[in-house]
Amino acid sequence: MKRLYLSCLLGICYLFSYSQDIHYSQFFNSPLNLNPALTGVFAGEQRISGNYKSQWASVPVDYNTLTLEYDRNLVKSDTSNFLSFGGIINYDQAGSVSMNLFNLALNASFSLRVGDHSLITPGVQVGFHSRSYDRTKVTTGNQWNGDFADFSIPAEALQNDGINFFDISAGLNYHRQTSYRDYFDLGVGLFHITTPDQSFDGATTRSNLNRRLSLYGMASFELLDKLDLLVNATFQKQEVYQEILLNAQGKIYLDKNNTALYLGLGYRVGDAWYPMIALQYNNIYVGFNYDINFSDFSHATSNKGGPEFSFRYMIYNIPNAPFKPCPIY
Repeated sequence: MKRLYLSCLLGICYLFSYSQDIHYSQFFNSPLNLNPALTGVFAGEQRISGNYKSQWASVPVDYNTLTLEYDRNLVKSDTSNFLSFGGIINYDQAGSVSMNLFNLALNASFSLRVGDHSLITPGVQVGFHSRSYDRTKVTTGNQWNGDFADFSIPAEALQNDGINFFDISAGLNYHRQTSYRDYFDLGVGLFHITTPDQSFDGATTRSNLNRRLSLYGMASFELLDKLDLLVNATFQKQEVYQEILLNAQGKIYLDKNNTALYLGLGYRVGDAWYPMIALQYNNIYVGFNYDINFSDFSHATSNKGGPEFSFRYMIYNIPNAPFKPCPIY
């Protein structure tokens, strides 16, 4: 009886509630999810990156999220404006009915040089979304025959178990970099500007995908000969949902070939702490963190928020190292 009620509740939550976008604790390592205007804004020519997050595996509503990103800039010289483009794939699966999201988006941006060290970059994203759930895993109240749950009775379900739609997002980023190790970004992104309908029963009801506001700041400061301080912060708001994340890392240079160790700590306000470690070897970067949940939901999770991984591979036409700054900035 309790399991039946729980399944009904989960099904109702997933099929009818307003949904949130995917989100990472390492938000700074998923730039195209943070702002379309971050497309191509990096020291290099091409960037391939990925993220994976497993959340709340100890409870019935676990989430698994995967992101793959590619972007590149077309820089003519260190004094010219330049065009950038890229693409992103997001996949997310959650809950007992395997509710999933597939998102494919194309990004473009144009960076305008402001003085010797600064860029202002507007960017746009056009995305395709596909949502679906597994109808065979749904259990509903009509399967209660008065004495027990009879799963031979077909569950009540919506007319459609899948929905596809398009949307548009845009943003603006300000980047200032005075050296390889000293820079900062400030920006704002607005996702799902057209608020497309994502209802599984669009003929009789509507469930619009709410706009998401993304505000952030990311910076790096050279403190010592072999130590940098990285600080990152973001505020995300989507209808009634919002989150604030703060992150600080020490980047320790291990040699002159751009090998570095990152040690840091992050905080999701009102929800979790997450220690972080990452290793960079030349143009390869791998990061890991683990969310330690302390919100009211920790009674169900036993403080086990879940692990998160990030990966980045940079392609440079000119070698990039702390002692040979990339000439495009």
